[in-house]
Amino acid sequence: MFRSVMFACTLLLSACTPGSADDGIAVLEPWIRETPPGRTVAAGYMQLRNDGNESRVLVGARSPEASRMELHSMRHEDGMMRMRQEESIVIKGGATVALEPGGLHLMLFDIETAAAGHRVPVVLEFEDGWEIELSVPVRRANGGHQH
Repeated sequence: MFRSVMFACTLLLSACTPGSADDGIAVLEPWIRETPPGRTVAAGYMQLRNDGNESRVLVGARSPEASRMELHSMRHEDGMMRMRQEESIVIKGGATVALEPGGLHLMLFDIETAAAGHRVPVVLEFEDGWEIELSVPVRRANGGHQH
């Protein structure tokens, strides 16, 4: 019994800390915005904290539940908010980069299910070939959690 409880605790801790000590990247508070029925494009958000000394470069993401994923940003241009695809996102050593509404974010195209309560498998891809596997919860845009 004790052994199975310890194993469950180890799994839980590893699920909460997707990055290991030697990679320097921690993914905090990942979530995907719930989409209205019939919509197949969703946005993903999270905090990327680089605990290492060297910059890390996020170059893409993928999910088996979306036909493609892209890195995007929102910017004020000519008095309007405009979305644009980004080739990469640099996370400097010791810094945290926010992927959040109105700023940098992930776009998921042709997503199968983006209903609150669902979890979407996502892989973050870095320039050096390193990847982080996540199970990202879908939640309402107002930040409410679906139980």
